[in-house]
Amino acid sequence: MKKKTYNDEIDISDIILNLWDNKIKIIIITTSFLILGFLYFYFSNNNFLARTIIKPISTFEAIKYKTYNSLAGESIVNIDQKNLLNLFINKIQAEEIIRNGIIKFELVNKDDFKTEIDYQENIEQTAILITDQMRPPSNDEKNKNNNSLYWKLNFKISDKESWKNFTEYLENQVNEEIRQSLINQFNTEIEILKIGSKFKLEDIEQNIVNELDDYKITISNRIAFLKEQAEIARTLNIKKNTLEAENFQTDNTIVTNIKSENSYYLKGYEMIEKEISLISSRENEKAFISNLIELEKSKRAILQNKKIERLKFLFSETPVGNKDNFVAAKIEFLGTEFKSTRPQLIKILSISLMMGLIVSLIFLFLSNIIHSRK
Repeated sequence: MKKKTYNDEIDISDIILNLWDNKIKIIIITTSFLILGFLYFYFSNNNFLARTIIKPISTFEAIKYKTYNSLAGESIVNIDQKNLLNLFINKIQAEEIIRNGIIKFELVNKDDFKTEIDYQENIEQTAILITDQMRPPSNDEKNKNNNSLYWKLNFKISDKESWKNFTEYLENQVNEEIRQSLINQFNTEIEILKIGSKFKLEDIEQNIVNELDDYKITISNRIAFLKEQAEIARTLNIKKNTLEAENFQTDNTIVTNIKSENSYYLKGYEMIEKEISLISSRENEKAFISNLIELEKSKRAILQNKKIERLKFLFSETPVGNKDNFVAAKIEFLGTEFKSTRPQLIKILSISLMMGLIVSLIFLFLSNIIHSRK
């Protein structure tokens, strides 16, 4: 046992002495790996994962649309916090503004591509990638660290300033296009309201004309009938009213039967001719048309309706009416979180050191084997 322990100690001593004798080689090899690790870190691309949140307008800003919305009701476009945010997200996901921003701020370097087709294809792919990596608000009970109250833009970039400029441009362009879209939509719906009112007015005016025409026909027929009855009365020399009423007794009721139309001449030609005279001398025919009053009321209600003018005024008073005041949503480009995707220097150097020591030991081991065989 003592002999084996002695031999082991001799072996360990030899190893230590061998390492000491070759310490310069070990230092050189290890230092070389450290230098290579540092050079790898220095020349590697320092890319960042940018996280930029998209916030809806505040409750205070949303109140500015309340008066307009109350009058607009459901018949015309409403503007609120949720609606504006949805428009903002949809406009970004349409990708057109993103493509223009990629070109404007050179998120894709044109010099890296041999042909224009390759360059345009990469712009398209980058735009798709940006929209695909957008993340909606989340509330995950299992992974609360990933929870977010807002939409997020996530993208790997190499230049922080270019990303900030790009997202600022994106916010301004999207907001302006949404503002113009809301104006166009509002104007279209106002035109629809105007056309609806115009058609209703035309229908009412036509009904008024029809009522007047029907009145003239009715009166013409009435006068013809009265003239006929007056002539009969004169022929029979019935000057005064001699219209008789016949009474019939039922079990509980007395029924009076007056033959009015068929025996109208019995009223006497004096009364009938007076009726003809009065009807013929009417100056205001409209006073004798019962339905005309309701039709005139409906027409007046349409002509005096100020809803469209009031809607225009209230709409112009909202932030949509002023380019400098309108915001559908905000991209917090100044508060963008940048996370470096490049490995940390200490981690690279630690791995380089371990690799340098391992390679040094393998080199010494192989050197000793070769030396022992000579």
